[in-house]
Amino acid sequence: MPQFFIKQQNMGQGIARVEGDDYRHLVRVRRIKSGNILYLTDETGTMYYGPVTEIARDHVKVSITGSYERPLPGLNISLYMCLIKGANFEFAIQKAAEVGVNRIIPVISERTVPDPERKLEQKRERWNRIAAEACKQCMRSSTVHVGLPLPFADAITIDISQVKIIGHPGASTGIREHLVSCGAYSSAGIIIGPEGGFSAVELEAACGAGWSTVNFGFTHLRAETAAVVIPALVIFNGGKL
Repeated sequence: MPQFFIKQQNMGQGIARVEGDDYRHLVRVRRIKSGNILYLTDETGTMYYGPVTEIARDHVKVSITGSYERPLPGLNISLYMCLIKGANFEFAIQKAAEVGVNRIIPVISERTVPDPERKLEQKRERWNRIAAEACKQCMRSSTVHVGLPLPFADAITIDISQVKIIGHPGASTGIREHLVSCGAYSSAGIIIGPEGGFSAVELEAACGAGWSTVNFGFTHLRAETAAVVIPALVIFNGGKL
């Protein structure tokens, strides 16, 4: 049984109340029964567990019998992911959340074809559901937020991470070499390009804003693959895997 995230306002006097989409998932998909053990994590990363005591028409009640503290991630990773074809972008969100990214910001670059704003907002709701489900499934102590799409020019200027890298096959420095040269770090920003890569103007602007271009060795990774591999390497080098 995966964990579920719960707000502290839905807990009190040893009882937790699960509502909304999680309630529907538990009842319609998981088909839980009274006595089943659920695992619930609040905003602080504390995990609670206990048996289901009531299955009502719009909520499930859980009697909390125990809890334990789980530290929040010590390395803060922001993934700036240029928009790519639907299913591939959703794959990248799911796997990046599983690996340990803290937030995902969709980016509109020169070589992306953005959807109408209304459609993007609808997609964003779905993207956040995908991220939340991934976090539940892999028992993360915090959720991953997928933000509003940003123009590339904005994305490269708002990040304040200690390490800021942009994947580019033509870069002269490998990712491992660059990360080793950075020393210790507690935050990192990562930009992944679209299928057509970045333009020369975009790369120049990113470097001017403090980003470093890195390559991945002898292979050219697909965008959705890079969105998983690069965060994993950054987290591993930071001593968090």
